[in-house]
Amino acid sequence: MKSEKEKMIAGELYFSADPELVADRTFAREQMRLINYETDSAIREQLLKETFGQVANRIYMEPNVRFDYGYNIFVGKNFYANFDTVFLDVCPITFGDNCMLGPNVKLYTATHPLNPVKRNSGLEDGSPITVGDNAWIGGGATLLAGVTLGDNVVVGAGSVVTKSFPDNVVIAGNPAQIIRELGEEEPTDSLPFYRAKIDEIDQKIARLLEERMDAVKQIVTIKKTQKTAVFDESREEKVLENVRKALSNLDYQATIEQTFEDIMKRSREYQQQHMEREEK
Repeated sequence: MKSEKEKMIAGELYFSADPELVADRTFAREQMRLINYETDSAIREQLLKETFGQVANRIYMEPNVRFDYGYNIFVGKNFYANFDTVFLDVCPITFGDNCMLGPNVKLYTATHPLNPVKRNSGLEDGSPITVGDNAWIGGGATLLAGVTLGDNVVVGAGSVVTKSFPDNVVIAGNPAQIIRELGEEEPTDSLPFYRAKIDEIDQKIARLLEERMDAVKQIVTIKKTQKTAVFDESREEKVLENVRKALSNLDYQATIEQTFEDIMKRSREYQQQHMEREEK
């Protein structure tokens, strides 16, 4: 018979209220308190080495560090993490050598059954997370249970990584996708270099446009309630005025204004469609 702890580490269904696991979490919280309040970096490093399952050599982590157990965290040589890292380490979290984490990076091996009866019973489970050598995980990124990242992977800030990726890629987004592959560095005056730069920028623009449309959707509801017209000429002129003020290179002004005019046109079309749909 496996213990609940053995089931947990193996990724099987287990009861987290098991006395052994409760005691382990209590000890982990005491270790967290010691680590996070220790101002001497050498002592903090030693505490991390005593708490984690394995530390190959040097480790430096800014406070606050959060984890469930600690003993399921394994890091290679020269590990660095910025402020407020969270490890939900019910299953192993393993890093290769020379890995860097930005602030607020979260790694969640813990999951719960999708079936509500099993979930409400207190059963939990999880899947391990594995990160290869030379990884750079940007600030605010989240890695979910079962993810494996290959060597030399770069994760864009704020990304949510829901699946595994191979070596030598840059990933970004929610859910994260490959935005470029890493090979020999392109010359900075080459077409591929600037196309890759545009691809990265386009990912950011797409996320911001989605956020903008979320706001537009709320505006539809308000206009419907207040019986307000979709088109507001003074408002659209104000938007363009704000855009002009934000620009520093006037050579781009006409093109960017036209772009925003088209964005507002598409926004009006979206609003009109939804107003008409609700009226039917």
